[in-house]
Amino acid sequence: MKALILMTRIPIPGKTKTRLMDIFTGERCAELHECFLLDLFNMFYYIKNHVDIFLTYTPEGSLNIIEDIVPDYIKSFPQIGEDLGVRMSNAIEHVLKLGYSEVILIGSDIPDIQPGEILEAFSILKDNDICLGPTFDGGYYLIGMKKPYRELFNSKLKWGRNSVLEGTMDISNNLGLSIGLAAKHMDIDTKEDLYTFKDKVDKGEFMHKPIPENTISYLNKCWGEEKYAER
Repeated sequence: MKALILMTRIPIPGKTKTRLMDIFTGERCAELHECFLLDLFNMFYYIKNHVDIFLTYTPEGSLNIIEDIVPDYIKSFPQIGEDLGVRMSNAIEHVLKLGYSEVILIGSDIPDIQPGEILEAFSILKDNDICLGPTFDGGYYLIGMKKPYRELFNSKLKWGRNSVLEGTMDISNNLGLSIGLAAKHMDIDTKEDLYTFKDKVDKGEFMHKPIPENTISYLNKCWGEEKYAER
């Protein structure tokens, strides 16, 4: 059995997408993050008959904020752990213990990911111990495994830095694990990421369905306001 985990913060103003707060208000950042989630939920519709889908969230006790937008086929549980790596490891291990043979975890900052890319990642995982989805900043947005490997989430990896992918691959190699790479994506963390994404929108690069229409519409609305249009 296959399972996909979406790992996310609950979009609370001032608590999410904080690196975008030099161009957006905390409220805007939360609204943009909610658009990311809506686009991912739309994408999940295309794969829900192929994989079981989970949402793991933080902070605990805040799921009610987004309950009305989470599809009923998605099971939710809170994140547990002191840092990002521990929370990721715990989430994957939790779902593996439910009896799933292949588990992939993704972040919520890639609203343009396609259903075919998720299914391809599972195909890659089938033939490898680990599947990683690289980001252009040196991290990864996707990690999959068939057994828990806590070593891959070592706190020394300095989560959020541009050495995370390389460090994870080094640990995997030292453990003798085979690694397969999924499609490369840009996660949206900084204003530069947002500008790059908006440039793609303006060039009409998002043509294949499902398009991240909620994110695109929200950014077009924001960029229509002069104070957000300045770079």
